Amino acid sequence: MDAIPCRWLLLALGIFGCACRISTDSTTLVPDPVLSAQTSSMQSAPSPAVSTMTSRSPALPVGGAMENPSVAAVSGSMAGNGNPSRPPAMAGAAGRAGSSGDGGAPAPAQAGMGGSGAPVGMPSDMVPEQTAGATHPDCDFNGVWLAKQLTVSEALGLPQTSNSWFYMELQQTGDEVVVTKSLDCGVEVRGTATVTLSRNTLEAALLLNSQVGRKATLVKRDGKCAFETARFWKVRGADEPRFLPNAARDSLESIAAIAMAKPLPTSSMSDGAVDTEGDGKLGMAFQVTGVIAGVRNSVQREWSIWFTEPGFEITPSEDWASDLTMRADFDNEESIIDPTSGLLASTAVPSRAKHQLKLRFLGRNPTDPRAAAFAKNDVDTCYAIQDAMKAETLE
Repeated sequence: MDAIPCRWLLLALGIFGCACRISTDSTTLVPDPVLSAQTSSMQSAPSPAVSTMTSRSPALPVGGAMENPSVAAVSGSMAGNGNPSRPPAMAGAAGRAGSSGDGGAPAPAQAGMGGSGAPVGMPSDMVPEQTAGATHPDCDFNGVWLAKQLTVSEALGLPQTSNSWFYMELQQTGDEVVVTKSLDCGVEVRGTATVTLSRNTLEAALLLNSQVGRKATLVKRDGKCAFETARFWKVRGADEPRFLPNAARDSLESIAAIAMAKPLPTSSMSDGAVDTEGDGKLGMAFQVTGVIAGVRNSVQREWSIWFTEPGFEITPSEDWASDLTMRADFDNEESIIDPTSGLLASTAVPSRAKHQLKLRFLGRNPTDPRAAAFAKNDVDTCYAIQDAMKAETLE
């Protein structure tokens, strides 16, 4: 292989999370100690006792009108970045850097969506109505939301965008918001290659890394709605409780500090890794197509935060008829279980791009016709969300 095609193959793998370089024969990838020290990695985790994974804390808001949902193509994968220049902003919750957040008991397990949009086992006519009230009716996130997080990593200077989708139900009391229900609806990377999750992987992972209990604030300030979440940590392809920094998933410690304290499983020391989708290989399986093709099984750990800032503000509204766009930030790491060499085993340098979160409002409760349109079995709900908020790229 000459130098040019090898370069493009490297770009395809920029979606993953560590660095590599080309050896002098232009065909071999070897770890680059400088870049590898700079790069973070990825997200996700499974539960200890099962070959699929387990969940975490509460659900958050999203905003706007929506298209008619339909089942979309399979989605899935990754990217990573932290922006150390941004200081903590949310009192007692989120932040960019510092010591770990307060501990806490893990949130209770949540049910998936039933065909009616009610929790499994609860008749649709018994879905609880929202009783909490926001301080300002035009800064009120009570209700059902879809979310799409867009993050960017770079390979040889070219961006690779990871799309991550979520279903969330939020409850707001005063200025305090908490996630009461969530589904992790997969990821898809767009760039020089495409990375997705198979249906089996999505089905196994959608109730893992639950955001139930995740906290946020929504306050009215200078004529705008200012929003910020606590940090949220997730683990993929490994035992979540074992590899999370704290039970509350809101630690302010850095990826580097947690990596030192709780190293992720590796191909040679795999204790703690989980076969998420039951394919016979440890870790979560990511499907790669494009200039390079194959399956990559890995373990990932990531934190994220969502917030408003100048240029990414929320205009007050009582109906949230349009999608909302705010900022996101994150950092991550990845340990590749299989393969152990070649292009599929290379990763990328996190970008310092302005990562984003897009929210879409579906009504005040799951019986709203907008929300009810997504009330399918959990996997098809997730595919409908992917189809309604289509994958895209950030420059």
